[in-house]
Amino acid sequence: MGRDEEVVLLRKAVADVAAGRGRALLVEGEPGIGKSALLAAGLARAVDAGCVVLHGVCDALGQRFPLSVMKEALGIDEGSSDPRRAAAATALSSSVEAGAWGVAGDPVMAAVERVLGLVDRLTADGPLVLIVEDLHWLDEASVILWRGMCRAATQSPLLLVGSYRPTAGLTTIEQVRRVVLETGGLVIPLHPLPPSCVTTMASDILGAEPGIALTEQLRLASGNPLYVRELLDALRRADAVHLVAGRAELRTGAAPVAIVSLAGVIADRLDFLSGEVRDVLRTAALLGPDFSVTDLAAIVGRPVPELVPVLEGAIAVGVVEPYRRRLRFRHGLLRQTLYEAMPTAVRSAMYRHAAQVLFRGGASVERVAQLVLNIPEEADGWELDWIAENAVALTHRSPGITSELLERALRQLRESDPRYAVLEDQLGVVAYLLGRWDQAERLARLARVRAMGDPERLCRADWLLGRSLQRMGRSSEALEALTAAVTEPGRPPAWLARLNALRSSSLRARLQVDEAEMVALNALDTAERTTDPVGMAFALHSLSMQRVTASDLEAGLAYVDRALAVSAGHDDLADLHLQMLGNRFTMLTDLDRLPEATEGARQALALAERIGNIPRLDDLRVQAASVISYPQGRWDDALTDLELASEVPAGSMMGIIRCSHLALIAAHRDDGAEAARQVEMLARVKAGAAKLGPEIMVRAAQAAQAERSGRPDLGVEELRPLLAPDSDAATLERGSFLPALTRLATSIQDSGTAHAAVEVAECEDDFSSTPQGAAVALWCRGLLDRTPEAIEGAAAYYRRSGRTAMLGFVLEDAAESWAATGEHDKARPLLAEALGIYSNLGAIWTVRRAMARLRVHGVRPGVRGMRQRPTTGWQALTDSELRIAELVAKGWSNPDIAGQLMLSRRTVETHVSHILAKLRITSRREVARLVGETD
Repeated sequence: MGRDEEVVLLRKAVADVAAGRGRALLVEGEPGIGKSALLAAGLARAVDAGCVVLHGVCDALGQRFPLSVMKEALGIDEGSSDPRRAAAATALSSSVEAGAWGVAGDPVMAAVERVLGLVDRLTADGPLVLIVEDLHWLDEASVILWRGMCRAATQSPLLLVGSYRPTAGLTTIEQVRRVVLETGGLVIPLHPLPPSCVTTMASDILGAEPGIALTEQLRLASGNPLYVRELLDALRRADAVHLVAGRAELRTGAAPVAIVSLAGVIADRLDFLSGEVRDVLRTAALLGPDFSVTDLAAIVGRPVPELVPVLEGAIAVGVVEPYRRRLRFRHGLLRQTLYEAMPTAVRSAMYRHAAQVLFRGGASVERVAQLVLNIPEEADGWELDWIAENAVALTHRSPGITSELLERALRQLRESDPRYAVLEDQLGVVAYLLGRWDQAERLARLARVRAMGDPERLCRADWLLGRSLQRMGRSSEALEALTAAVTEPGRPPAWLARLNALRSSSLRARLQVDEAEMVALNALDTAERTTDPVGMAFALHSLSMQRVTASDLEAGLAYVDRALAVSAGHDDLADLHLQMLGNRFTMLTDLDRLPEATEGARQALALAERIGNIPRLDDLRVQAASVISYPQGRWDDALTDLELASEVPAGSMMGIIRCSHLALIAAHRDDGAEAARQVEMLARVKAGAAKLGPEIMVRAAQAAQAERSGRPDLGVEELRPLLAPDSDAATLERGSFLPALTRLATSIQDSGTAHAAVEVAECEDDFSSTPQGAAVALWCRGLLDRTPEAIEGAAAYYRRSGRTAMLGFVLEDAAESWAATGEHDKARPLLAEALGIYSNLGAIWTVRRAMARLRVHGVRPGVRGMRQRPTTGWQALTDSELRIAELVAKGWSNPDIAGQLMLSRRTVETHVSHILAKLRITSRREVARLVGETD
């Protein structure tokens, strides 16, 4: 009532989603203002429009357990008749035995990714309306899921609808609102009803228009519909309303109704219940906004048939109502009032009893954990046993909740209790998994002290300590701790191999390369004799990195392939497996095996996303963009991965590589503002870093921006330090930018720098002996001596290896060199080919640079200016986008496309967003229509 405009908005959203255009909507309002009633009215036609409608309600109890409301709303259950839902439920409930080295990834993020994949597949079947009420109780993992679903709604037939109470300072709601608005969604605020609507509502309820005194009484409701209804019901229960001259009026002489708040009228309704019904409902209030009758009967200790009349009475007076195969409180305030009416001691005892009953009845660990979390720390022992027995399983499903339970349990136990060591060790694993390296270090050191006489526990503690110190970048301390560990007597051989394998990595980080290789070889030998995959994988990984440092890529690749074979399928080695997959495709790139490298990168990205290892996934995205997409000239694909890796810390090695490539692409594409922004960020990082990792990338980005700004001299100043023997730049990285330094130096007649660059290119044995190094040396020599034949010889390598971007640069230099010698006929085709490459790259500024360089010698391209790459329409789509568009047109979901093309689901989602923007359409259905028209 009084919500006509809001109802129209919701019905329009239903019509849009039925036509294939999704969006996100939020309904905001105080308790009782009519949010649920509005959703019921506005979305009533969704099923008739061909939509599947799903519904969930958040609550304070479920807030503490990740994704509980979303799993229930989406019907993710192992008993589901939908195999996709059942498979998702099985995957989410599976438990990984977490060793002291940590589990595969973040289980919560892995669960989020699985649910997003399910939503994608459900919307591929047809339009979906997902309603989630009371978002102010949304858990943090579900906020991340909500963000992903909002993105999905911009390209899929998904209508995502939520409701919430406005609560000051609640960050979850602020995040939800922000992402809805950022993705083009809508927030609908519900205001109090005007007096005319209150009068109409009262007339409908009472069957007569309210009189003057009753109307005055209804002002207490302040336009809140629930308050109006509850106030009228309270007055009728008190027999305080009667008909006078056809109007409903307060009865003269009736007992005064001193109810002045919504909470008051709710309490009045509950007081009307019998004591038996109220006692049963108090127990039900512990179980959440909705509950199973079977669970309730078990907890109160009464057979279901005996309980049915009691619940029917609660339904009759409007306290609970049927909901799916369960019952639920008609309004959250009813449950809240019952809940808060229980003394704290009584409530705690009931929680303990309920948890015990449900556990004995075979309830899931999540369900029991929800109740155990509400038991105070003065435990009686049963829940401590339960935590100790279920901590490993719970770790995989919710490490944050597990950490809270373990810390609480440890505060209640004496160190002499046999359970203490088990719980303390598991807390160390959870801390490591959550990235709390300092806590993991502290717990590992405590465990070392308490593990005397227990060699197995001592080894686990040393392993956790070494890993934590390494993750915090404290390689010297890690080396000291691991060296002390392996020199202590009595270590089991398998653990000795693991610890030495880890120690070899710390030795390499301290540049003790010879000792590092010897230690790794000994560790590998011991691990192989004890058939321990963990020791073998870490030792092989260390050896592979030793060989790469020595520029022996073939040997490094052989080691990493062996390590991948050992670690495949081991959940406890998944993070190392991902790291080595990244190393492998980088090695393949350096070996000019780009098709294999591309395939390897896709596999690594898909695996990292599937297991929820988000930090490693972001690192791999940056790695793939920088070593595969950028040199191959797939700059739009590179930008997609760099955009998705926005959470990489700016000061980390991958963060620096990310900013550098964003700056390089922006400079070549003449986006001065973006290039300057990224260079400024790199300058801040460089100023604050004691030792900069990928030095070459920072200098290359700054040099490109300097040249674009008309200051080639500054570009030379940026790149010249790379010639120093003690430069931090790796050999291969330095070689890649020596031609640019030589070109810039010759352009400003800095012959000393130009000769030095050529000397470095020709004298670095580890680099110049490779095909890429030989091409760089030839290129630099040709620039210095003005021998275009040499530069063309280098171009042959880049054409053959598929390094398209670098091919454009070398062709430009060859064309300029031929033109400088007066060979204009030889210069023109090379310039035309370079301009074609630049056009495909969108490198507007680089085109201008090439034309300006050749114009000095009287050479102009055969066509005026640059062949502008279209920004809209089919011609604007990249090869990757065209392939994805074809599969979208066939009705494939994003995760299915990702599986087919060996991409991550998120990468496909981003490509689909770009496709819709370039084609100027708003739904996947329109992609299918356009593909059909082009056929």
